Amino acid sequence: MRTPLPSHLGALREGLAFLRCHPLLSFGLALLAMVLAQLGPALELAAKVGPSLLIQPIFGFAGLLPLEMYFIPRLQAQLDAELRDAPANPTASWPAVFDGRWLKAFLLRLGLSVAIGLGLFCFLVPGILLLTLFGWAPMRMLLRGDSALDSLRWSQAAMARHWPRIVQAVLAMLLVALVYQIAAGWALDRLLPATDPDLGPSALLRLKHPALWVFNLLGGAMNLWLSCSLLALYHRLEAALQQPVA
Repeated sequence: MRTPLPSHLGALREGLAFLRCHPLLSFGLALLAMVLAQLGPALELAAKVGPSLLIQPIFGFAGLLPLEMYFIPRLQAQLDAELRDAPANPTASWPAVFDGRWLKAFLLRLGLSVAIGLGLFCFLVPGILLLTLFGWAPMRMLLRGDSALDSLRWSQAAMARHWPRIVQAVLAMLLVALVYQIAAGWALDRLLPATDPDLGPSALLRLKHPALWVFNLLGGAMNLWLSCSLLALYHRLEAALQQPVA
């Protein structure tokens, strides 16, 4: 009888350990996430647009773009260099290596996100397959310097061999994030004044109310933990690929 392979749920705990490697940097990035999250309602007020379920996510994404585009990938590259010191991302020169890769990796991530979004919106299953098979390609390009095509091939080959335990760990991360979102939504419903149940609080209220700032700080910390946990999971996937196939 074959011995069951160990799960990768330990990546969730390792994500917290990664954040503790640089506590001041992690706290600073959480503060930055809190400030950038408030740019969404500020842009809505500047554009003089009314409450809209379509406009709010667009301005929210625009506000958080610097964090997702540059600062979180930079933290991942720094941690990877310090923990692995791989030839493709050495500890001694990781800042220069990162500067040469981060934009290409972000563009690949953006293109994949559009394709996955279209797949989820139109047919659901193709979007899930694209995310499962090619979701590691941007991180592979960022950390190991592979081309876009090689990164996509690596992600597909890796997930074809090890997808059950990887998907299990990712679903566990999403469950933690979902529980936080439900708890935060429940708390905000009781802390904020009564608002339109369909459109939520106004842009001015979201900009001024201190509870929103606190929960944006906590949400930024949650985002950092998810990013570090995904890095830990990527390290586990790399290590698993070096083992012979049973």
